[in-house]
Amino acid sequence: MFEQPFSIYQLEYYLLIMIRLVGVMAYAPIFGTRMVTRRARIFLALGIGLCVILARPYEPLHYTTFLEYTILVVKELVTGLMISFMSNMIFTVIVMAGHFMDTQLGFAMVSNFDPTYNTETTITSDFYSQMVMIIMLCTNMHYFIISAAVDSFEVIPLGGAVFNMDVLFVSFMNFISGYFMIALRISIPVIVVITILNTVLGVLAKTAPQMNMFVVGLQLKIFLGFAVLVVTVGFLPTITNYVYNGMVTVVTDVIKGMY
Repeated sequence: MFEQPFSIYQLEYYLLIMIRLVGVMAYAPIFGTRMVTRRARIFLALGIGLCVILARPYEPLHYTTFLEYTILVVKELVTGLMISFMSNMIFTVIVMAGHFMDTQLGFAMVSNFDPTYNTETTITSDFYSQMVMIIMLCTNMHYFIISAAVDSFEVIPLGGAVFNMDVLFVSFMNFISGYFMIALRISIPVIVVITILNTVLGVLAKTAPQMNMFVVGLQLKIFLGFAVLVVTVGFLPTITNYVYNGMVTVVTDVIKGMY
């Protein structure tokens, strides 16, 4: 049985640990989706927080007034939210890549409700997002979120977060600059095939104007688009690994900007 000394000061210290972990679980990939209930996220944060509390020794907090402690609570919440939000942003690259593909295939107007992000997504976006999520679960990549949340206490002490806006701005701009390129690389097979098909159909429309290329083109786009998706589905583990590496880079840069 654990024998842990307890006082009101330690309760305030442990509360800050829970606040940061609740912030991480709010928007973290997999854990922060709408398919995981809020009650489950809170209990998960409490369980991880209990492990952190038992593993870390108590360190006195430097504050004197209630207002100063409130500032510490807000800082810990913002720290957790920034880690979870930026780690979740990398998954929107998959959604954008799916939009690029569906625009070429003619499925841009066909959308469905995605409960994961609480938004309207297209067919290919939903398919790629779910497949990447399943691969991450099967390969235990979601443990990185828990590991990053726990290791953040070693890098950023409680109440010691310093938001270096220059570093955070550079990290965010680097992510945005590579955002569209990553989505384009994922969707480039479909874009290239459909572009070649449109060129061929344009030439045929000039040489054989009596043929209705509009009707033929719609069917060929769907057929070739699905054929390319079937052929490239084997690259999903590579795409997932690329997304995982990007998530590691983004989370690392964000943590570096807060100490």
